[in-house]
Amino acid sequence: MTIAFKKSLRFGALSQRSDRKGAMLPLIAVMLVFLFVAAVIGVDIARMHVVRSELRTATDAAARAAVEAIGRTESRAAAIDAALSIARLNLVSGEPLDLDPSKIEFGASVQNPNGSFSFVEEGNFEPGDATTFANSARVLGERTDSSPNGSINLLFGGIFGVDTFSPVQTATATRLDRDIALVLDKSGSMAEGGRFESLLAGVDVFVDELTATQPVENVSLTVYDSEPEKLLDITKQLEDIRFALEGVTPEGFTGIGDAMRVGLDSLLNDPNARNLALRSMIVMTDGNQNRGIDAMIAAEECRAANVVVHTITFSDGADENLMREVAEHTGGTHLHATSNGQLVDAFRTIARQLEVILIE
Repeated sequence: MTIAFKKSLRFGALSQRSDRKGAMLPLIAVMLVFLFVAAVIGVDIARMHVVRSELRTATDAAARAAVEAIGRTESRAAAIDAALSIARLNLVSGEPLDLDPSKIEFGASVQNPNGSFSFVEEGNFEPGDATTFANSARVLGERTDSSPNGSINLLFGGIFGVDTFSPVQTATATRLDRDIALVLDKSGSMAEGGRFESLLAGVDVFVDELTATQPVENVSLTVYDSEPEKLLDITKQLEDIRFALEGVTPEGFTGIGDAMRVGLDSLLNDPNARNLALRSMIVMTDGNQNRGIDAMIAAEECRAANVVVHTITFSDGADENLMREVAEHTGGTHLHATSNGQLVDAFRTIARQLEVILIE
């Protein structure tokens, strides 16, 4: 092979490599453009996620503040002010969130047939609803063109013709403060077989369970034999319930209906009864009604006042059918105990059912 031919081959190889490098430059340029676009989009997408999270936090806090305030003050104006104040303590895209007061609503959380819960506005309450007063607040937090703070500016969105984005969040909070009327049988049969001692143990467990819960429960105490006797007005001092039962002695007959009426009056008219609290009654008996008005008459009165009645029957001599009907008529639960231990468990079960938190 001649020297000239060898030089020609080397020149051709160099030329091919140079051509390849030249062909790669446009491809690299295109890839850089794509990488730049991806980076730009990534920055705005990350910012959108952060802002949505900030808006969710602020809206949740405002809803909780509103429902706490309405339960404490029973004032919608105070609840709206609380929501507005708490929202402004939370930054969304670097500035305090201003809510539209008209988009803070009050209503109730009600259970659907499938077990889920929905928010019902106050103006849409229907006769027979489980509650007809505000125990929930729904807050719409938004950063849109029409909201007080306006929409969120994107950093690079203008490149693609989109300058802003408008996140919206809704939060519903429910306050389950509850007023409870304990209506307990102290008729003569309760002196048999350690029944009354078991009732005291059941009440101890009931008080312990309520004390351990976050919602605020206030309780009144009525005992009955032939006649009812209210031992305590509604109180938040739950320990007083234990002390009030210390001097009680079983005697007399069984007047369930009259005792339920006293419990109902306590929920509606006691000095510390709360208009916006959920209302429940726990009725315990070990026998059959044989004095006073029929328990179903009292149950209908409780239902009309949106009071849920839970019933506990104790011993084989108790009228299970009547007490089950009372509970079902008001949306409550009926439990039957045949032993002292089962009676204590029944009070524990009812207390834990009262702890359930409703949420949309």
